[in-house]
Amino acid sequence: MLTCSHVLCKVDSIADAVRDFEDLGFTMEWGSDPDRAHNALLWFTDGPFIEFFELPRAVALLRWPFAAAYGGPAGERLARWAGPGEGWRDLALETESTDLTEARAALLAAGVPVSRLIRGKRTRPDGAPVRYQFLAPRPASLPFVVSAYDPPQRPAQVTHANGAKGIARVRMGVADADRSSFDALIGDHDRWLTVEPAARTGVLAVELDGLESELDTDKLHGGALIASPASPASATREEA
Repeated sequence: MLTCSHVLCKVDSIADAVRDFEDLGFTMEWGSDPDRAHNALLWFTDGPFIEFFELPRAVALLRWPFAAAYGGPAGERLARWAGPGEGWRDLALETESTDLTEARAALLAAGVPVSRLIRGKRTRPDGAPVRYQFLAPRPASLPFVVSAYDPPQRPAQVTHANGAKGIARVRMGVADADRSSFDALIGDHDRWLTVEPAARTGVLAVELDGLESELDTDKLHGGALIASPASPASATREEA
């Protein structure tokens, strides 16, 4: 069963994004050595997390060799990630397994075109290796699929100075043309994912529980990150 893993936000500068989100009261974790890192993670004790990543536009030129190695859907996904602009760029769905072989077979049986298995790895700031696998469905606007991290990476306890407790829901817009493939991936049964009709498939907004005050939109790097209706920030806004 696939569940909501994390939301990806493309940024122009990962160093600037980490600084800004720390200024907003979030506890950030570098994906690797900060001097060379291209991504950073915003964890919560439970539920989906947020990944911020920086990817030069020139990487889109690797679309064709990437497609030759892993299949057309993989090349299309890389080009999507490397596209210009900041903001929500993708949604990852995860399995509990560290191997996606069975998940890939199930998606192909359901009629969803997917790439070959792609094996990834990174080195944490403490030098420990992290391994994972992912699959790229077609079209590239659909969520992609990731395995469980090997070894697991979620911190045992996460606190944020701004009061954020976790993602309340990810609002996902799904175009009519993509709905059957989207349903084959996840449907509308994930507790953190709300599906809404949209002209284009993609993440619309991410709502957070526990936020004590509204976030400065100038520091969000294009991501619509807002307080859930149950958060203190929302109550304060309604009173005002």
